[in-house]
This record gives sequence, C-alpha cells and structure tokens, in this order.
Amino acid sequence: MKLEEIKKELDQLNIDDVEELLQYIKDNKLINDYTSIILEALEYKYSDSFICPICGSSHVTKNGHYKNGLQRLYCHECQKSFSIYKGTILEGTKLPIVTWFKYLLIMSKDEDLRDCAQYAGVSLKTSFYMRHRIMNALANEMNTVKLEGIAEIDETNAYISYSGNFKKQNTNKELPRKSYQRGRKSMKHKYGSSYTDKIQIACAVDRKGNIFLKVAKIGTTTLGEEEVKSIYGEVIEGVSDLCTDGLYAYRNLCKEKGIKHHAFKNGDKRKRGIYHINHVNYIHSQIAKYMIKHNGISSKYLDEYLALIAYRIKCKNSDIKTFFTDLFQCHCTFRRSQYIGTDFITDNISMG
Repeated sequence: MKLEEIKKELDQLNIDDVEELLQYIKDNKLINDYTSIILEALEYKYSDSFICPICGSSHVTKNGHYKNGLQRLYCHECQKSFSIYKGTILEGTKLPIVTWFKYLLIMSKDEDLRDCAQYAGVSLKTSFYMRHRIMNALANEMNTVKLEGIAEIDETNAYISYSGNFKKQNTNKELPRKSYQRGRKSMKHKYGSSYTDKIQIACAVDRKGNIFLKVAKIGTTTLGEEEVKSIYGEVIEGVSDLCTDGLYAYRNLCKEKGIKHHAFKNGDKRKRGIYHINHVNYIHSQIAKYMIKHNGISSKYLDEYLALIAYRIKCKNSDIKTFFTDLFQCHCTFRRSQYIGTDFITDNISMG
C-alpha cells in the first residue's frame, strides 16, 4: 500500500481510532528499541564497575559466555560465576527479552493477568509468575524506603481474601471460614473476640514522593503503640515533622524519636500552613480503587501488590523505558517454589 492510499484510509478514521493507532505505533517502536533500553539499564546498574551480587565484592572479571551468548562474570572473592542478569527480574528466564517488554508495556496500563498474557503471547500461568517476579523486585525495594523531612502516616484497611487455587495444590486444605455468598459479615461477632476479618495497611509518604506501604497487622482495625513503633520506627528516622491522625500511639512515637508531631482529626482536609495529611489520604483512595478494579487479590500477596501500587503512584507518568530501568536496579529474589502450596495469611495467627 502506497503512502497516499494510507493517508486516505486515515482520513476515514474517527478520533478514537486515530489515538489507538498512534499508541500502537508508539508501543511497537518501544518494543523494537528494546536492545538500546537494556544496554542503558545495564550501564546505569554497572556504571562504576561490576559488583558481585553474592558477596558484594568489586573484584569481578569477565569469564567467557554462556551457551545462550550471555556474558559470564567471575568473582575472585567468593569464586562464584554469574551473569549480568543475576539478582534481576531477568535472572534464569527462558523467555525472549522482547516478551518481557511486551508484558511490562501492557502491565503498565493496569491490565489484568489474562490481558497481559494475551498481549505478551504467554499462558495465564506464565503471566502470573511474570507479574509476581516483577512485584517481588518492587517489594524488596520497598524494604529500603526511608522517609525524610515532612512526612505523613496513617493506616487503611482491606478485607482478608483467601483467593487462589489452594485445592489443586493441597486437596486437604480447607478455608478458615465458609465462603461468602452474599456480601461479608464481620467475624468479630462470630468469634466473640477482638478479631475481625480485616487487614491493617501501614501507609507513609514524605514530600519528596517516597512512599512506604506494608501489611501492618491481620485481624484488627487498629494498631497498638508497640506495633506502630515496630512498623514505622526505622522508616521515619530522617523525618523532622510528622503529620498523623489522632491515634495516641503516634504521639509517643514522635516523642521517642524527637520528631515534631502534627495531629489532625480523621477526615480533616484542612491545612496548617504546610502541614496536612492529604497526601496519605490520596494514597488510601488509590489503594481502594486498585482493590476494586482488581477484585480477588489474595491477601498473602498483598505486600507485593502494595509495592506495585506505591510505584504506580510515584511514577505514574513514566514510560516503559523508565519502568524497565527502575525494575532492573531492584534486587529480585523470586523463586517459583515460594508461590506453590503456600499457607493462608491467617494460618499463623489466632482468631480466638
């Protein structure tokens, strides 16, 4: 087809079709340029010198190639060989790199597992493992987050979910409760105790955009003083001012850390100069929206999904190039055995 014929065909398209076509061209260009993106990510990761991901030594030299042509590196300290992908989301993968770029591209658009599998040309099971490999890297990066300057902390909650094909993995496995048929009923009254069918999610953010999201406690709607200290203690070491709601445990935390405390009532959107809790409340709303759109997220994977949500909020305008480069810097410890026959999130706590 000649250029003039293409132009005539384009004139017949409506605005939505034109936008879809432009996005298609843009996506394919990025996919075709994946080699340059990988090289840039490698250069960023190993900008100074090769560092051994096993022992941390810099006494590393090149040592031939693997059968697939990948560069082999050798550490003279621990005497171990490894590839340039060691400790990244690409470690041990048998999939073509272009498949990973397709998957990252569609995943960045907040599509579900089936849509990602179809676009990348992989099975649903492979799509599951690819997504969790990515989220594992982000979750490991979440463990290194430190807040600075003015910060806001508060908790939100989510219902406990036992989603997953646990019967296929263990035929003797039983749900800790009966399946919900129509809506949810509080387990607090059923057990006659303080236990409830919810998970507390710890949320913290500073004015530089650093976000900390973690599962704080299972089976409750509030946190105690010691729990607040254990969750936020190390995260807020560099904080000078802390904005929170009226929970008394925050006051003692600030007193112990020598941080200036600014308490606000629940739902209070008013500002006291530069102090407010609007940013953390926005994060709560984004968590709620994500959980509604992706209904059925198993609670045992909630920490990983929270890390993904935090990255999406912080880098909402980033493209696939930035997404891949950031992921490549994160340490990935994914093993498939971690996701086969795993326990329920409530297996190690008492409901009584």
